[in-house]
Amino acid sequence: MTKVVHESDARTARSRSQLKSALLELLGEKPFSQIRTKEIAGRARIHRVTFYDHYAAKEDLLEELIDDVLTEYADIIESTPSNLIAQWPPMLLVKTIRQSIRHIGKHAEFYRILLLTNGVPDLTNRLHDQMSRSLHVSLGRMSTKHADIDYDLFIDWIIGGAIAIYKHWLQSGMKQTEEDIAKQMLRITLAAGQVFNPRRVIL
Repeated sequence: MTKVVHESDARTARSRSQLKSALLELLGEKPFSQIRTKEIAGRARIHRVTFYDHYAAKEDLLEELIDDVLTEYADIIESTPSNLIAQWPPMLLVKTIRQSIRHIGKHAEFYRILLLTNGVPDLTNRLHDQMSRSLHVSLGRMSTKHADIDYDLFIDWIIGGAIAIYKHWLQSGMKQTEEDIAKQMLRITLAAGQVFNPRRVIL
């Protein structure tokens, strides 16, 4: 009985994965509003009836695809060690940045659609909001904060810079290696890192 359940779970996971991949391919060709459920099923080589075994509508499939990727990114940001946030040590920081860049590279097609096209309206705002929530979680664990810093503005500044770098990397065909991009992000972030050490801030 257990074996049958496991096989059923594996088939379900495989079908869902195929449908997500198919939707992502189609989003690279046309806006979401123009994609039909029949097209998704056909691209995934899955019967249309099978599609409805998993999702009530194409919107549900899209929502799960977005949640999967953005939740993975949120986990990277929120898992930043507290001592990294408090002390801003380069060796720990670079690990988080590398993981973020690796995540963008792993889901490059998703982020191309998200950042470089308007195939799914408001998707860039979804990324911004998710990053904002996650950074608030991370920065909320800081033991020391600079009283004169508006952290909502600081977080928006971080997000704007990160998204700009991701867009540049994707637009350039990802010619720079993940390591090169990570090093550049580290240098830029460390240049602003004095925000986390009030004694270094001179106004």
